[in-house]
This record gives sequence, C-alpha cells and structure tokens, in this order.
Amino acid sequence: MVKIAHRFLIKKLNVIPGRQIQLVITKHSNRSKNNFLLSILIVIIIIGFWCAPAAKYQRLGRLLYQRVESSRLPWQTCARSVNGRNIKFIEIGSGANTTMIFGAFHGSEPLSAQLAIEFAEFLFHYYKNRLECRVVIVPIVNPDGLNLGLRTNANGVDLNRNFPVQNWKREYQQRSHFPGDHPASEPETRAVLNLIHHYRPNRAISIHTPLEVINYDGPAHQLAMRMAMLNGYPVSREIGYPTPGSLGSYCGVERNIPTITLELPERNFKQLWKENRDALLLTLIYDLN
Repeated sequence: MVKIAHRFLIKKLNVIPGRQIQLVITKHSNRSKNNFLLSILIVIIIIGFWCAPAAKYQRLGRLLYQRVESSRLPWQTCARSVNGRNIKFIEIGSGANTTMIFGAFHGSEPLSAQLAIEFAEFLFHYYKNRLECRVVIVPIVNPDGLNLGLRTNANGVDLNRNFPVQNWKREYQQRSHFPGDHPASEPETRAVLNLIHHYRPNRAISIHTPLEVINYDGPAHQLAMRMAMLNGYPVSREIGYPTPGSLGSYCGVERNIPTITLELPERNFKQLWKENRDALLLTLIYDLN
C-alpha cells in the first residue's frame, strides 16, 4: 500500500523519488522555520504591548516629578520616599476650612499627578490672595512608583491599601495590591497621615485613573453629585472591587470626613483639565455657601 501511494505521488508530481523526498523535507523545514519566526514575532508584539504603557507612564512620571522639583512655587517637603525622593506639598490660602488633594498614590497613574500639579499652579497664580479657605495639595504621594511607572512604591506596596483602618487585611489577590506587612508600614503612607493629623481637613480628594467615576466615602454624596454636574462623570459609592486599607476608609468611613476618589478617564489632558478644573474648585468652597 505504501509503495502504491509512493508511486502515485511520484506520478502526480512528476519528480524522481529522491527529489520528492527532498522537496517534502524542504517544505517541512521551511514551514517549521516560519512558524518559529512567527512565534518570536508574536512574543515581541506581546512584550511591546505590555511594556509600551509602562514606558509611557515612566517618561511622563519623571517629567512631572522634575516639574515639581524645579518649580518656583513654594513647595515644601514633608517626607521622603523609600528611595529618598522628596514628597512635596503646597499650602495655598488661609482659614479654618481646609481641603486636601492627593495625586499619584499609584505611580502608574501619572495623569492624577498632572491634574494635581496643574491645579496647584492654577490656584497659586490666580487665587493665592483671594482664597478665604485653605487648600493643601500633595500631587505625588508615590514619587518612586511615578518615576518607575509602577503602581506600587519601591517596596512593592499598594499605598492605597496601607492605611491603619479596621478593614485592613494582609491577604491580597494581585501582587500589585500587596497592602504591606502591617498598616502604615510605608514612609509615603505615614507622610499622608502626618499631614492629615496636622491640617485636620474638612474634605479629602484623592485623584486616580482610569475608571471615570466619582467615588465617595463618608458624608460626601452631595459633594460628589455637584462635582458630577460639572465634569459629567457618574457617581458611585462603590468602586467596583474591595479596597481595604484605603484613604477613603481612613478619612471617610472612620473619621467622617467627606472623601472623594476622583477617577479620571485616560484621555487627552487638556480635556481632563477642562472637565475637572471647576469640579476641583467646587471642593474648596462646597460647604462655605
């Protein structure tokens, strides 16, 4: 049967037996080589797909960090990160009513830092002598993560799961959600805690990306609704997944401070600024009317 099939193939292809075998082997070899090269190409594309956003975040993060470091605004250093980078804040205005604004808890969310920096510069240039309240802005809570394009700090801790609250827990599902070995284990978290204890804010705003939602904790529902009238984002009490050990739990749930987690969409920054400038201004005067 094999011999009959072999003769049939030779007749149909009109080649001598030796060349037929060589042709089949050559085709098989070329096909294997092509499959191997295709596999390598797919791997390169996948690596590029995953690495490109991190590289983009890292470049923007470094630029934003240097923007604050080289700024002529009266930034103050409240602490240093795990790797010794400055954690800076600015205080604008005066009065008993204080709003605190935080950016870049997660280093892979540079737009949050960019919005906080832009807002600080805007307030300083246009409102510093006109504000009848006080605003304290910490645009880069996580300078190591921002410079590396990473969600976590240099110790691999998710700073927004590292606060000393009743719902803090050691268990976590994703490596990037590691809450630390114990609450407030990280210098960046302790820096935020020290500022909160010092200023005793009437409101706390934490800027994140990319969910496009106004999440709130504590007595902040009305503030969230009024912000939504200005930026058009949906309002939700839940973020869609548990966040034990968060700033919202610390300020909003356990201290009854109106707390907003402003989740920006990932889009052109000019559009984000247009959407959120007035919404952030509202947070300064919300309960002053």
